[in-house]
Amino acid sequence: MFIHIVRQGDSLFKISRMYHTSLNRLRLANGLGDSNLVLGQAILVPSYTYIVQPGDSFFEIAKKAMVSMDELRKANPSINPASIHPGMEIKIPDISNYIAGTLQYYQVRSPEQDAQLISQFAPYSSSIAIFEYHFGDNGDIINVLNDEVAIRTTWQHRVIPLVTITNITSQGFSSDLVSNVLNNPTARTNLVNNIVYLVKRNGYGGVNIDFERVKAGDRDLFTGFLRELKDRLRPDRLPVTIAVPAKTSEDIPWLRGYDYGGIGAVVD
Repeated sequence: MFIHIVRQGDSLFKISRMYHTSLNRLRLANGLGDSNLVLGQAILVPSYTYIVQPGDSFFEIAKKAMVSMDELRKANPSINPASIHPGMEIKIPDISNYIAGTLQYYQVRSPEQDAQLISQFAPYSSSIAIFEYHFGDNGDIINVLNDEVAIRTTWQHRVIPLVTITNITSQGFSSDLVSNVLNNPTARTNLVNNIVYLVKRNGYGGVNIDFERVKAGDRDLFTGFLRELKDRLRPDRLPVTIAVPAKTSEDIPWLRGYDYGGIGAVVD
């Protein structure tokens, strides 16, 4: 496997030739249609062969393929790393430097589309977070999803389906909704109970919490809510995952509702 970062002049055809793979495999692995590539876009390349490009070095190829120099040398014993040249075929060992979990989001459509699309992308996932369930101020789940086929198809491909609980409303992600529930012990416990019931009733393998724009004043309450949910699901070994904004600075106001250390100590 490779991660290719799109550069000026790249096309899917050029990338497919570079990595000795087909256009259809690239499209399927990345969910691409006929749209243009974007500079800086990360493209997953399901291939274990690489064609040396101008300016390549053995070190750069090993880095791109996420393997060590020693592993790359062992896979290509007849090649002198100092003498590679454009057009040469390099074999990439079918190993990884680390174990990675890959979580993807999937929005329920129709049973037919759910079965088709999840079957296509399951080979590249360890978990699929099925989007999405909403909750009210009292902690009740307030919508119904026709998610039976999506859940069953995910399990059939040996991938874990996660139920996504989010604070999105008709006006967007609601900070007030989260605050109202977290600051009301009865509503907070009710939400935990309803999530646990939903997971077990529908046959999910865990939970994904996607609460966006949590208020700074609710920071500790949010971590406590996650801990309460985790404690309820732990006996059944059901994981709790979370979506959080990428933290680039301590000074961004809308990140202050997330205690990254505390959250990391609770969730899976």
